[in-house]
Amino acid sequence: MGRTRYFLKISTIDEKRLNHDLIRVQWDELDSDEENEELQRKEDEEEFIPQTAIGVLARQLFAAARIAGATPILLLPYLDRNQDHGLFTYLDSMGLRYRCRSEFYPIFDYAPGAPTPESQGIPPRRIVLDITTLLSIVADVCNMAPGSIRYDKSSCAQVDQTEWEAHIPALPNTIFPFLKAAEELIAPPGVVTKMNKLLETIGSDSERQRASILFGSTSSDEPLREQYNKLTVYQLPESIPIPVKIVPVAEDFVSRLSNEELEKLSEEASEVYNLAISHPDGVEVATANKQLSKMIRLHYFVERNAMGLAGRVLLHQPRSLRGFGRIVHLPMRELKSLESQKA
Repeated sequence: MGRTRYFLKISTIDEKRLNHDLIRVQWDELDSDEENEELQRKEDEEEFIPQTAIGVLARQLFAAARIAGATPILLLPYLDRNQDHGLFTYLDSMGLRYRCRSEFYPIFDYAPGAPTPESQGIPPRRIVLDITTLLSIVADVCNMAPGSIRYDKSSCAQVDQTEWEAHIPALPNTIFPFLKAAEELIAPPGVVTKMNKLLETIGSDSERQRASILFGSTSSDEPLREQYNKLTVYQLPESIPIPVKIVPVAEDFVSRLSNEELEKLSEEASEVYNLAISHPDGVEVATANKQLSKMIRLHYFVERNAMGLAGRVLLHQPRSLRGFGRIVHLPMRELKSLESQKA
């Protein structure tokens, strides 16, 4: 059975760079008497696109793929549709597939009117949650108002995390936006077991409650999202699917990790890696583990993305359970805001 080959090219061009290239090309093409008038006419930008660096790159990618009998795909993760200055119209005229910043998955569902993922037999988009991400989601430091938690020591990892949280809250700024794209959130059983052991040892009551809700193991009949939102100042978006499903690695899967690689990863991180690369439909991963992120990205870039499967990895800053941190004040303003939303 034949298998489609893909040529992928990633360009880091953004609107600023594209606009700069267009102005340079226009400057070279136009006479000095025409400059001031013509440079202000945005409707003429499209005619200069083929002469820009990205226009030349697109033609080279298209020609090389045709010679090799492959399907070319141009990835533009820093360019949106309203920033393209006519570039996407030019790519459409060539018949070149492309994906811009808001279009990540699947890369073969790119064209207007193309078959839907369901009709193509494309599976749900899944994101695997590492223990570092799960702890960040349920941790008090991420769900209480900035400055609510203090530590007795003036210098420790937890102090650094609370300070970073005050500047850039992890949930609304990093983790939630990534998880919104998922149709299923999954985690391997070993990760969940380790998380529960940590919660039993150093977790607060609110952290344990959030974890129970996240995995749907509460006795309340109230919808999970409503239960969760009572315990956080950041509302869990409707588009994030809960509960998280516990999915083991297939019994017949043989790990590809070498002894050297195993030494660099914890048992839980190894389980996440094995689940991620063994899943037949491809998955995405959220983690604060740099080594795990690096290894999964390498696998997907080399072995899977060329097949058109999604393989994004979110590497975020870690957030720990509250542990011995103490609450120094109640976030009254945020709590009042929550109450007004429920009323």
